[in-house]
Amino acid sequence: MVAAGSIGVLFVAGQGIGQTEQQSEQERVEQAFVELSQEISTATTNNDVTHGSNLDAGEHGAIAHHDSATYEIWAENNSGTTTPIANGTIGTIEYDADDGTQIAYEGGAVFRETGTQTRVLSTPPINYDHRTHTLSFPVVELTENKTIDSGDIAIEQASAHANSMNYIKDDHVFIEIESEYCLGWEQHFTSEAGDTALQQGCYDAANDDGTLKIRLGYEDIDNAFSRGVALSDESNYDSHQSGGEFDDIGSEQFKPLDGIISEMKADFKENESHIDTGDWSEITAGKYFAASGSLDGADELTFSLEDGNAVLVVDDDISGYDITVDACGPDGENQAKIYATGDIDVGNNEFTQTCGDDESNLQLYGTSETGVDFGNGYVEGLLYVASDKTPGEDGFGGWQVNSNNDEEYQIHMQGSPEFDGSIIAHSISERSNFDNVNEQPMNSSEIEVIPPGYEPAPQLTYLNIAEYEIDVENN
Repeated sequence: MVAAGSIGVLFVAGQGIGQTEQQSEQERVEQAFVELSQEISTATTNNDVTHGSNLDAGEHGAIAHHDSATYEIWAENNSGTTTPIANGTIGTIEYDADDGTQIAYEGGAVFRETGTQTRVLSTPPINYDHRTHTLSFPVVELTENKTIDSGDIAIEQASAHANSMNYIKDDHVFIEIESEYCLGWEQHFTSEAGDTALQQGCYDAANDDGTLKIRLGYEDIDNAFSRGVALSDESNYDSHQSGGEFDDIGSEQFKPLDGIISEMKADFKENESHIDTGDWSEITAGKYFAASGSLDGADELTFSLEDGNAVLVVDDDISGYDITVDACGPDGENQAKIYATGDIDVGNNEFTQTCGDDESNLQLYGTSETGVDFGNGYVEGLLYVASDKTPGEDGFGGWQVNSNNDEEYQIHMQGSPEFDGSIIAHSISERSNFDNVNEQPMNSSEIEVIPPGYEPAPQLTYLNIAEYEIDVENN
């Protein structure tokens, strides 16, 4: 556990200042704070030289004070057991104008706050990179209480300490920040800091002390389908202009199945029965593989599951045929699971089950690059296409199943489709008039997203956490 003191600096605007002069002073202070943030950031990476700058602190100079903000970082597993990682205080440099405007440097960020409105003038070097699963969290501290006057200042790194914990395995990582400028931090983490999930907003419910709670990492896959629709972020839902049809939407980031489906493809291709439309009229309980092109002539895939579950790996798009699941055993609980390496294009087809009201009888799974187009079709089942991809990054062009689709959205609903079931995906574009939609949260204990014998790679969150003690003084 890390604990360290920090200080803040308060700039006081002069009394009796005119409105025009006050605005001009605020603009100068904003620029000075942004430049100060840049100089301090440079000092954290270079401890061999003293960095100089010119600070406009007004005629009254700066007054230092302690403990203006706090932070805590910890790991937590699915059973609720926690592991401390780091905690401490963050210093703040504040400017208070006569009109109530506050400009603040805090932890590498520069915020401007007027009443309840907060702007991030300069983002802190704190972020989570979902591509490398790395949290970067440098903490900047000042050395001592002191008065700093306007004019030339010297900025020097006094010490640096790297956190000894380099990674967390299979646990969520949480960050909590308590600050007067909590709204600025919330804006940063929800829009600038990568794939992070807001667990508690600054002033949500009984939280009235300006405390922000952020979670990194994927949801527990055992809780998949526990709500109607789970997207990487609720803002990834582009609803129809007449109002969205989905009501039960939440921000939940589940683990993509790319590695699992790739492993299953290699295994099933080598060891399981191959099917194509010329040899199979129906699919019974067992494991099957469909090579690319082998289902091109299909009108319908029928699963008859009196004797157990069926698992089918399709090394291709799912497109051009109906899928029907019937005769699901004496209790109606047997399931057909289809894992696809390509897109899912429903078109005018129907993906249904006739075993009762349990949508889990038909389950469709895809990779992080699987796009889904509902067309004018009907889908009754579960759809899992979790993705942490971002169109335009790392060579990924997006999810354009056909020319009518917007590549920025993974699931496209642009015709008059019907849907009963549950969805896990990155994003949904709903530009259609649904004939019917009924999203259904499921009892996740009855669903195995990953078949027995296959295990996901451990979830590793890499940590790059360090404390930098910086000395700022007048020349």
